Parts: sequence; structure tokens; C-alpha cells
Amino acid sequence: GLAAIQIAKMLGAEVFATAGSAEKRDCVRMLGADHVLDSRSLAFADDILAITGGQGVDCVLNSLTGEAINRNLRVLRPFGRFLELGKRDFYENTHVGLRPFRNNIAYFGIDADQLLIARPDLARRVFLELMSLFGRALLKPLPYRAFAADEVVDAFRYMQHSRQIGKVVVTLPPDFAPPVSRVAIRAPWCLRADATYLVTGGLSGFGLRTAQWLAGKGASSLVLLSRRGEDGDGAPQAELAELRAAGVRVYAPPCDVTDAAALAGVLDAIAADLPPLRGVVHAAMVIDDGLLRTTTPAQWHRVLAPKVLGALHLDAATRGLPLDFFVLYSSATTLFGSPGQGSYVAANMVLEALAVDRRARGETATCIGWGPIEDVGFLARNAEIKEALVARMGGQPLRSEECLGFLEQAIGGGQSNLGILDLVWGTIGRQLASAGAPKFSELAAYAQDAGAGADGSDDLRRWLDGLEIEALRAAVVDILRRELAEILRLVPEKIEVTRSLYDMGMDSLMGVELITALDARLGIALPVMAVSEGPTIARLSERIVHQLRPSAVAEGAVATTDARARQVGQIAEQHGDVLDPTWLATFSQSMDEPSALNAGSFTRGVTDDLDK
Repeated sequence: GLAAIQIAKMLGAEVFATAGSAEKRDCVRMLGADHVLDSRSLAFADDILAITGGQGVDCVLNSLTGEAINRNLRVLRPFGRFLELGKRDFYENTHVGLRPFRNNIAYFGIDADQLLIARPDLARRVFLELMSLFGRALLKPLPYRAFAADEVVDAFRYMQHSRQIGKVVVTLPPDFAPPVSRVAIRAPWCLRADATYLVTGGLSGFGLRTAQWLAGKGASSLVLLSRRGEDGDGAPQAELAELRAAGVRVYAPPCDVTDAAALAGVLDAIAADLPPLRGVVHAAMVIDDGLLRTTTPAQWHRVLAPKVLGALHLDAATRGLPLDFFVLYSSATTLFGSPGQGSYVAANMVLEALAVDRRARGETATCIGWGPIEDVGFLARNAEIKEALVARMGGQPLRSEECLGFLEQAIGGGQSNLGILDLVWGTIGRQLASAGAPKFSELAAYAQDAGAGADGSDDLRRWLDGLEIEALRAAVVDILRRELAEILRLVPEKIEVTRSLYDMGMDSLMGVELITALDARLGIALPVMAVSEGPTIARLSERIVHQLRPSAVAEGAVATTDARARQVGQIAEQHGDVLDPTWLATFSQSMDEPSALNAGSFTRGVTDDLDK
């Protein structure tokens, strides 16, 4: 239809067009149709006759079915032509009356597939003529909606619901290839001895480990960049000496990759004194965690600059060079997000976008999002943070040797934008709300089918059910401390059992998160108000114990019935003018229920709120 409008306007025809929605009709008008009608109503035929003074049109191009065909035949002038694009009525053997043909009209069934098969010479001539019209800008490409190959089901659903304007296109990436398995690369991967390979962040952590790996793969000339250089404090002198003893030429000047001029100077030195640059690994990074609302611009710059500016400067400085690989080290936190690491996640997502852009330009790029690596780098120096990340994902941390094996496969297979991590879906689904996003639905379903969706909650409940009451109390306190430590980003040992949660930084949203976590972990449904009623771990644990073991008498209730009555009376006396009597009666009754273990603190909270 859209193509026909272009051809008809090119030939100077007056165009009557129908479309099934207001949006599509607006589009057809913009494309130049003179009269636009509704294809969802058979009244369009009467409208056409009214517009033409009962004369009708010379040609009908049809893709509608059923009774619409008869209506279209009615609007044809004598000696008109009916061009049928639809196939459904052909295959269903729909009957059409011959009366309209008394006016010398002609009916053509059109199936372009048969044209290609039965009349290839004619198809070739038509195609060349068509391309000539495009070349002279008399025709323009149709609008389209593109779907990636892994969204093909969505593409068919989209088309099935007739939402598209123009074509629906399924695209494959330029480097489309099947996934590379561990056995895909059989021959050892060897680097060129007559080339130089550059690693940013190459004097510490995973960057240094990558440099050693490159040397093991045959690299004889390495440029390792850091802000202080090999003469600065903390430089790995023993590792550098070991590389040089193995015959590797190592150039490690001080260079801040956020400084484009400094980086250009290093590349000039490579061009003058070293073999040609053939590979880049960007491993530079800075971590400065903090909640978004408290992160300062200086913190943002400290995290973003080395990764983002460094990557952009490397991209610009090496553009056009015949590189064998251009590797960007990202983080698997970009898959799910990481509370407290907003700036770090943002920096890594820029690297992933840069990799896509480079590949679109026809240049090499491999971006890998690594999960926690335990034996080198930041997490090796910060065991508590590593444990927190591992607890959030449920799986095991990675080893650097294993990671570099994946990197070799990705480079050899031409892959990019991969996330490499070990996770337990039940754990990550409980810890991170983003795991419930639709894009992970297939992964979640696979994990559930494989039996990996459970995170041990059933076993935990069975274990708790078998404990004596005092041991149960201690276990619940320990669970609460660990859950709160995860939410508040604190070490569990620093959380005091008798200290108010709000004094430790808890807010209402964190309270909801805690309630959700306890529901997933223990299978108990606490009201959100429970956090307000028991603002310490000690009191909240008593409430949980009472719910887990209703038959047990929960000790330590903080208020007697008489004391509760006095507190209710105090609220009524002070704020009776703004409180609904029914609410006050319900509140008074609820204070006598066993679940109201911290009535005193709750009534104080109500009083404070009413005072405000």
C-alpha cells in the first residue's frame, strides 16, 4: 500500500487510500494520499462513490478479504482494473459474482513469489527498473520497524496485531555467528611477536593479570599504562622484572588516560620506538560507592573519568588502525544494576555502548561484563565487599584464569557485550528487584525448570521448625542482621540488636524491602507496619518468632494491657479532634492482640506524626 501510493503519485494519479486506525490514516495522509478512508468499515465504498460523483475509480489495489472485495468491485469504473494482492480468498476459494464484470472490468491475481519462480527474466527487469527509480530519488524506502533476531516471536506478534506501518524487519548483527563453546577454539591462541599490545590499568589487579596472560600468549612488547607509572608507589616491580626476564619488552610510563594529550604522546612513542600497535585492553577503573542521593559530582567524575574518558580517548586515538582486538572491561552489574554503585554501572554501560558503536563502524570491539573476580583486583583487596556481591548473586566468584579463557573465546569468536558471572537465580531474584524484568523471563523460567530457582527457603523453614525456642530466637536475629546488612550496606557484625533501625539509616522504602526479603526467605507475610512497631532487631525478631511458632509464648512484650489502654487514652485526649472514632476503636482493639509487641514505640510514632 505505501509503495503503491508512491508509484501512483509519481504517475500523477489521484489516490484514494484506506487504513485501519487513526494513526495509520494520519501516516497515509502525510505520504500524499488525496483521500483517506477507514478500511475497518465497508462504508468506504459509498464514500468513494460520493467523492467521485458516482463515477468510481480506474484501478483498485486490494488486500482486503470477504465482502470488501465486492464493495471494491462496485467502485470500479467501466474498463477499470482490479489488482488483488491478498491470497486468503484464493486459498479459501471465495466466490465472487460476475455481475460487476459486465462493465468490461479486469481482475488480476498477483503473487510476486510466482513471478520470481515462473518469470525470472521479467522479475529481473522489474527489479532493475525499480532500483533505477530509487537511484533517481523518484521512490524512497518504506518505513519499517526492526526487531533483533532473538525477538522474532515479538515481531510476529506485532505483525499479527496489525500494529505496523510499513515493513516488519528481523535483523541480524553484522557479525552474527552461533555462540562459541569452550571447545570452539582448538588451536592455541597466539599473539604476534612483531606487535605491541596496550593495557590501561595494566600495573595492578586484573589489568596486570591480563598483561601477564598476553605475554603468555606470545606478546613480546607490552605498554602498561597507569597514572603513576612503574616508578610510582605500589608499582609491581617483581612482576615487571619477571616479564622482562621472559624476554618481553615492557614500557610503563605514567599516563592518565583521561588526558587525551598524554595518551597521544604514548601512542607517538609506540609508533617511534616499538612495533606497531595491534591490540588494546582497557581495564582502568576506579570504584567510589555511594547512594545516588548522596553522591557528589566529584565522586561521579572520579568513577566515570577513567572508564568513559579513557575509552573514548583510546577509541579516537586508534581509529583506523588495523587492530586485532579492542577490549573493554565492563561489569556484570550492568545486567541487573547494583545498589550503591550507580556511577560505576553508568560508566560500564557507556563502554558497552561504545563497543556497539565501534562494531557498527566496522571496527573491532569486545566488551565483557565480569562478575566478581576473587583472586586479583579490587575484590581481592576488599573481602567484605566481595562477600556482599557474592551473597547478592548466590553463586561463586570467578577466577582470573577462568575469565581470561572466556575472553579468548569471545575475541576468537568475534563476540561482544557478554556478561560472565556465576549466579543462583533464586538468590539474585530475591536480592535485586531488577531480576524480575521481562527480559530475564526466559532465564528465570529455565532456572526454575532446572531446579535452580529455589534458594533454599524451604530447607531454611524446615531447619527453623526443628529448633528449640531459644535457638530459634537466635537464628531469627542472625537472619535479620544479615538481611538488614544487605539493605543498609553494612557489615552484619556492626548492626546492634537493640539499636533502632531508623537510627542506623533505615527508611520506609527500606522497610518494604526488608518485609519483602523476609517473605521470600521465611515465607511469612508481615505487614509493613511491623517495622514501625518493632524498630529494633530484638523486638522485630520476637514478632517473627511468634509468627513462626504460634504455640510458643513470646517473651518480652513491652507493654501490658493497662499500659496500652493508657497510651490509647493519651492519643485520644491529645488528638481526638482529628482522629476518626472508628479508627481509634480499631486501634485500641489491635493493641490487645499478641502481634502488638511494641505498642509503646508505635503509639509514640503515631503521636509524633500527629504533632507534625
